[in-house]
Amino acid sequence: MEHFSSTLAIVIKSRNLRESDLNLTLLTPNLGKITVFAKGAKNIRSRRLGTLQLGNIIKAQLYQQNGRYWLSESVAINSFLQNRKNLTQLNLLFYFLEILNYLIADNQQIDGIYDISHNLIAAIRLNRLDRFIFHEIEFAKLLGFGIPDTIDQLYSQADYIGCQHQLKTLFESIIEHPLKSHRLFS
Repeated sequence: MEHFSSTLAIVIKSRNLRESDLNLTLLTPNLGKITVFAKGAKNIRSRRLGTLQLGNIIKAQLYQQNGRYWLSESVAINSFLQNRKNLTQLNLLFYFLEILNYLIADNQQIDGIYDISHNLIAAIRLNRLDRFIFHEIEFAKLLGFGIPDTIDQLYSQADYIGCQHQLKTLFESIIEHPLKSHRLFS
């Protein structure tokens, strides 16, 4: 059965397939985390490649056939890399996208997770560590993970570096291995 749809989405992972194709992981408000094939997206004449960068919020035109999603068109609503970013912002983006990819199962829809993820990326873009951590705590709570009291205490004391360290430790204990993105810029 064939089905066309349009949705907002956050690009959370991109993998090369063959010479000009991409396999994308998107987080959408209504479909949850989905895998999408973008045939010809890396072609030099493709208008889609610039919109499909990690952390971008896009409007995607999807075509579903035989249980697979195909990307026919995409327009960037908010490009994360539109303005210059520092290494800390890039590190936080990759860190969050890695956590998001691990903790949300494929084809899983969790009410509110898209909005919190959108707010997290906006906080990174605006270079607001306090808001990033606030939404990161919301993210963990929405997924049903208990937040240790030390995290709430550190956040209320405005010890954002200590709070972020505790959150990273919490997420690594949940996924049961160290995060790779955290080592990118260490």
